[in-house]
Amino acid sequence: MEYQLLTDDLLTKLLQVGDEGAFREIYKRYWKPLAKTAMSKLRSEADVEEILQEVFMRLWEKRATSKIDSLKAYLFAALKYQIIDHYKAQLLAERYANQVLAKQTEPDNAPDIEVHFQQIIQIFENVLQQLPEKTRSVFSLSRLENKTVREISDLLQIPERTVEYHITQSLKTLRLHLKDYLPTLWFFFLVDF
Repeated sequence: MEYQLLTDDLLTKLLQVGDEGAFREIYKRYWKPLAKTAMSKLRSEADVEEILQEVFMRLWEKRATSKIDSLKAYLFAALKYQIIDHYKAQLLAERYANQVLAKQTEPDNAPDIEVHFQQIIQIFENVLQQLPEKTRSVFSLSRLENKTVREISDLLQIPERTVEYHITQSLKTLRLHLKDYLPTLWFFFLVDF
């Protein structure tokens, strides 16, 4: 089937019954316009990629239950809410960082913060080791070595979509295992000791 010839309405109907080809066409059709809009709001390519992965992952996960009258409007609304969530998370992280900084000025709290951070590092490393080897490798290249999706694709000789899939899976797994520690992690990434 030539998906690129289909209307958004037909693609939406096919998506809702689990047609992966329709999903791929929606992805191809809307990735660039969504990325352009997201980039104007975020100015960070890494944040844009992560947010768009989340938008498309949720589109796929909720394909059967979502009521989509206009695919374009649905995707741009989803993007808007992801960007809002992104800024909310940043705001919460900043508030948490300020609270931790205030407590850190008390001399007897410094060892507690170090112990807490070491626990988080241990959990992070354990979760990372549980990931499949390819997913772990892609995550390390992306998040620890700051390589782009294209660079990882070229380096590992796998399609960019596969790289995006592995990044999404690793972030999903890490979020699940580290959800209780996210404010602390934000703090350590925002503040340089």
